[in-house]
Amino acid sequence: QTIARRLVESKATIPHYQVKMRFSMDALMDLRRSLNEKLAGEGVKLSVNDFIVRACALSMAEHPMFNASWAGDRILVHGRVNVGVAISLPEERGGGLVVASIRDAHLKSLRMISAESKHLAVKARDKGLSTEEMSDSTFTISNLGMFGVDDFTAIINPPNSAILACGAAIEQPVVRDHQLAVGWEMAGTLSLDHRVIDGAMAARYLGTLKGMIEEPMRLLA
Repeated sequence: QTIARRLVESKATIPHYQVKMRFSMDALMDLRRSLNEKLAGEGVKLSVNDFIVRACALSMAEHPMFNASWAGDRILVHGRVNVGVAISLPEERGGGLVVASIRDAHLKSLRMISAESKHLAVKARDKGLSTEEMSDSTFTISNLGMFGVDDFTAIINPPNSAILACGAAIEQPVVRDHQLAVGWEMAGTLSLDHRVIDGAMAARYLGTLKGMIEEPMRLLA
């Protein structure tokens, strides 16, 4: 009921709009495969979402309005970069979703993000997250790629000013250097609060994010 109320309030009170961009995932998929082969003996398996969390966090650090909230009559820029990750709950627990917060995500490695994400997901689906674990996100990622969804739009999670909806990384025909080829592509759709983030800001953020995703070695720094 709390989640439903917050979503209704979000749609009713926040001036939503969407901006969409497609990302080439070839390099990221190759890097993920290589890293997972090296880390297999340690029981570590990086997900595509782990890369997206780090890419979003680093991009937020470059674009402070994506780490901001509307505070009644002014814009409040937050000091910490906390990325919320939407987690679906099993039907036997009533279904729905919760948002777990990965604090200071821009300061954490892919491996740290992966471990924390898995811990929060297991806890959310088992006995539930604490209030602290669900608090203080400043940006949210909702990823339905694991369900085979191509693309979608998401409702902003207040008091955030943006949420990124990620579809599946799909192998499909693409044009590379004026030639038809087969490549991995993913659609990402931002839902934004127009009181805080205008269209040009959204385009610049997505451009930075695209650079991070398509040159994923930058995420290892």
